[in-house]
Formats: sequence, structure tokens, C-alpha cells
Amino acid sequence: MASSKSVFNDKQRMLRLYSVLISRGALSIDQIEDMFFVGRKTVQRDINEIREFLKDLQVGEDIQSEVVFDRQCKKYRLTERDHLFTVFDKINAIDEGEDFRI
Repeated sequence: MASSKSVFNDKQRMLRLYSVLISRGALSIDQIEDMFFVGRKTVQRDINEIREFLKDLQVGEDIQSEVVFDRQCKKYRLTERDHLFTVFDKINAIDEGEDFRI
């Protein structure tokens, strides 16, 4: 674990982590620790927060994307990544005039 101060607050760090998981596909715990200058417990908390976010985001969806730890390559990754783009498209298709609450 790196002991430098992170330039990200908690929400920024989780959003960035989520974004990297979508774009890169998989990250090891060490990579996440080094990227954000946080410890293992913080990584685990952030992953759990992202898991909860995905659960809430996909309520009622037949296909569910989730963050899993791949023991074979020892990295966290998103399942069904392509499905998330369908979910985002549905959210973005809402008329700007509609009252939408997350």
C-alpha cells in the first residue's frame, strides 16, 4: 500500500474506480491501492459500494452486471459489461422534461 495522500475524495475515487473497471476490464487489489493511495480495507469498501450501486441501478433488469473477484487472475472485474451500456442508454433516453430521481 502506498502511503501518499490521495488526490481523490471518497466519491471521486469510487467513480474513477468504477470507470476504470468499465474501460479496462480488470484490476488487482495492488493496482487499485497504488492508483488511489489507499489500503486494502478501503479497496474492499469501495468495491462493496460499487456493488450496491450496480444492484440499485439494475433493479428489474433481466441481466445483471456485478463486480466479482476473479480468483484465477486475482483481479476484480465487471461481469456483463456490455449490458451496462444498455442500462445507461435507457437512463439517457429519458426526456429532459421528465422528473427522474435516482
